[in-house]
Amino acid sequence: MNYWLALIALAAIAFIQNMAFTWVSRSRNSGDPSYHRYAAICSNAVWFVTQMVIWQQVWEVAKTGEWWRLGLVGIVYVIATTEGSVLMMRILLKKETGKRKVGAV
Repeated sequence: MNYWLALIALAAIAFIQNMAFTWVSRSRNSGDPSYHRYAAICSNAVWFVTQMVIWQQVWEVAKTGEWWRLGLVGIVYVIATTEGSVLMMRILLKKETGKRKVGAV
């Protein structure tokens, strides 16, 4: 896969990964175990896919010796995961009600 296309794919996957992570984190603090189950499945599945994309980049960099590319992967990952988390928190703050609200008993 083209390096730049792989970075775009990583940005999208990492963004979704942290949306799912934020969801699972908030659901863990709700009063609805079933809700948490769905969030955890989503979070773990997207985390696995993200790791595969990152490791593919690590292997490519190891072959080429272009270590600057790995630094760019890290920058893309950090920005995408941060923004994914922030967006999902905004969404969930508006949607959480009843037992699904953080702190519900």
